[in-house]
Amino acid sequence: MIYTIGVASRTIAHWDGDRFFASIEQAADRRLRGRPVVVGAERRGVVLSASQEARRLGIRPGWPVGRARRAVPDLVVVPAHFELYERFFDEILWLCQEATPAVEPAAVGAAWLDLTGTERVHAQDPRAVMERIQTTVRRWLRVSLSTGIAANRLVSRLAARAGKPGGKVVVPAGGERAFLAPLPVAALSGLRREELEALDLAGIRTLGQLASAPVDALGALLGRRALPLIRQAQGVADEPVGARPKAAAEGWTERVEFPEDVWEERLLLRVLRGMLERLMAQVRAAGVEIRRLTLELRYTDRAESRSSLDLPEPCCTEDDALPRLGELLRSAWTRRVRLRAMTLRAGRVYRPGAQLELFSPNAEERERQRRVAAVLDGLRGRFGPAALMRGADLLDRAAAVGED
Repeated sequence: MIYTIGVASRTIAHWDGDRFFASIEQAADRRLRGRPVVVGAERRGVVLSASQEARRLGIRPGWPVGRARRAVPDLVVVPAHFELYERFFDEILWLCQEATPAVEPAAVGAAWLDLTGTERVHAQDPRAVMERIQTTVRRWLRVSLSTGIAANRLVSRLAARAGKPGGKVVVPAGGERAFLAPLPVAALSGLRREELEALDLAGIRTLGQLASAPVDALGALLGRRALPLIRQAQGVADEPVGARPKAAAEGWTERVEFPEDVWEERLLLRVLRGMLERLMAQVRAAGVEIRRLTLELRYTDRAESRSSLDLPEPCCTEDDALPRLGELLRSAWTRRVRLRAMTLRAGRVYRPGAQLELFSPNAEERERQRRVAAVLDGLRGRFGPAALMRGADLLDRAAAVGED
């Protein structure tokens, strides 16, 4: 049995797919099995995922596809099929929910399970539960999972990564700090680049060093973030599985209710652009990327309709979605009735790979977009959402004034 620190006993498991995209491609197409396969990002021109056979030949995610082809002439490069990966992911989640109702997706290809009490409900040790899930997924879907079991979400996630590929790592109660100590500071999720640089300049490069750092000294570098980061480095975390269902499973949400029912498409698009900007700011703050936008409309008679838009690739800026907002609005607006409210949701969460951006031919442009977005987020956070306005919105307002 595993116990948490200072709270009721919990047993948290985390699974993380191994070579997830490439393994799914091989599972779906027999011709790819046993061959070196990489999933290539069409827009970024880099390797998103490499099969076991490709990794044995030295290919790694983040390589430019051209470099991978030169290194392995018989390499098979397939484009990313995100809908396929999401279907496989949903099947694995369904299997997890047979073991426990407390399942929370972390991103496409990873999830947490709260296995507290499975000994009583299923007469199985949590380790046996995870072994059964790993075995079933491997036989049924031909996908390998790595798992970690610990007293909290933070440590179980890092334990799963330590067990890659296909392993299982159990961190016993009281062993959290020792397990985390040799890991690099960057293993903690949510650390911003400037924070990592500040810690590196201070000579703090491992979680063990961070766990032992004086709070006052670290506070001078990181401000209010110092104490929470020290506690994480010590393995102290008590957020329960399912505490963030909207962020993890359903996505983030922005809702606008109009003071008067609205009919004008130009006004609706202007409001929708603002909703998208606020929504993607939340996504960036969480350090993830999303691939799906869902628009829900509520009519003046309280009826509702909705439509979804799948982006070509996961992203964390609004640049890819802005040109398609009109299409999304028109597909959702199935009745020519005035609207009372709009809700915009961002879902299908993916973990961004920093190594992918490093080698991407569009890396500079994508980094520029992110830096601009971060500056805009900061200005809006300091001066309010109306501090900055897109040119299209200014033109809309000018046109509206002219019509009046």
